[in-house]
Amino acid sequence: MGKKELFRQLVSIIGIGLLLGSFYLLGFTKGYYQRVNASTFSTVFKQKLSASESTLPDFALYETVLDILKDKYYEDVNYLDLLYGSIKGGVYSLNDPYTSFSTPVENKEFFTSLNGLYEGVGIEIDLIDDRVLVVAPLEGSPADAAGLAPKDEILAIDGRIVSGLDLGEVLSLIKGPKGSSVVLTIVRGKDDPKDITIVRDVVKIKSVQLKFEDEVAILKITKFGSDTEKLFNRAVTQILQNDSKGILLDLRNNPGGFLDTGVKVANEFLPGGLIVEERFKDGSVTPFSADGNGKLAKIPVVILVDGGSASAAEIVAGALRDNERAKIVGEHTYGKGSVQEIEEFPDGSALRITIAHWYTPGGVSISDGGLNPDIVIKGDGNGAEDSQLQRAIAELKKVIGE
Repeated sequence: MGKKELFRQLVSIIGIGLLLGSFYLLGFTKGYYQRVNASTFSTVFKQKLSASESTLPDFALYETVLDILKDKYYEDVNYLDLLYGSIKGGVYSLNDPYTSFSTPVENKEFFTSLNGLYEGVGIEIDLIDDRVLVVAPLEGSPADAAGLAPKDEILAIDGRIVSGLDLGEVLSLIKGPKGSSVVLTIVRGKDDPKDITIVRDVVKIKSVQLKFEDEVAILKITKFGSDTEKLFNRAVTQILQNDSKGILLDLRNNPGGFLDTGVKVANEFLPGGLIVEERFKDGSVTPFSADGNGKLAKIPVVILVDGGSASAAEIVAGALRDNERAKIVGEHTYGKGSVQEIEEFPDGSALRITIAHWYTPGGVSISDGGLNPDIVIKGDGNGAEDSQLQRAIAELKKVIGE
C-alpha cells in the first residue's frame, strides 16, 4: 500500500495526548497545493466564490500586516511559524474540529502514535465546542492508573487554562519526558473541578489482547493501529484452535485508527454483506463489503463498548449488529463517524480535511450521536473486578445457549 493510499485509509479522528502527542486526523485531496501559490491565490479564491458572494477580501492586508510586523515588532519574526499559524487559524475558522493543519513535528508525532509506543500520560482527547474532552485513557497507561475517564473535561494543564487553545497546543502541554509530572484540572459531570497529578511514562501497548474464560474467547482491541492486523490474525487462529463457543469483542476505550484495518476485522466475523458506507456531499457513495470468507462467521459474538469507543470501533460494532451477527452491550459510544483524508506537503506538514461521513449497513450515521447498545451495562469505575466485562460475558453465554 502506497503512502497516499495509507493516508486515504485513515478514519480515526481523535486527538491523542500520549507520550509523543498528536492523534487528531485531518486531510485533503492530493496535489491541490501544487496549483496554488502566492501570486495565484487571489484568483483561485475568487473562482471559488459562490454567485452570491461578490466581495473579494483584500489579500493585500496580509502582506501589509507582515510588513508592519517586520518593521515594528520588538523581536525577530519567525516567518515559518507565522505561516503555519496563519494556515492553522484559517482552517480553524471552518468550525470543524476534525479538519486541521499540522506542523511537521505534529504530523510526525501523529504517525508515531499509531505504532503503539508513547511517552506521556496515555489519553485520547478531543476538542468539541472549545472544550477539551477525554475520549479514553489507554489501558495500563499513567492516565488509566490516575482514574481519568471518558467525557472528563480538562479545564487546565499545570494551571494554564486550556480554553481558546487548539488541539496541538493542548497536546504539547500534556506531553513530556518519562518521569516528569503534569497536573490536569478536570471536571466530571456535575462534580467540582479537581486536580489530578500524573507522572509521565513510556507506554507500549499491543493493540490486540486475547484470553480465554471457560469456552469464551475475550478479544480486546484497543485501537486499529499498525500492529492490529497481524495480532488480530494471530488471535483468530488461536480462537479457532481453542474451539471457542463464543467471542466477547471488547472495544471499550478504542478511539479508532485505520479504516482498512477496521474493515478487515469486521470481515472475519461476517459471512457476507455490507460493512460500512462512505457518503460524500455530492451524493456519491463508496460501499465496503465483506468477501464472504469470514473465519469467525459462525461463532456467536457479543460486542462490549463504552463512551470511549469511537470511529473505526463504531464501524465494526455497527457492521456486526446490522448484519445480525452480534449484540452490542455496554454504554453509548462516542459518535465519531466522519472521514478524513491527509495531504502531506514536502516540508512534512499536513492538511487533514473532512470529506465524508460513515453510515452503518442499516443506514445509521455514526456522527449523529453514536451507537446505542442493545443491552445497557454501566461501568463501575476502576474497581479491581471488571463487573461490566463479567456481565457482558454472561450475556454472551445466553446467546450461546440460544
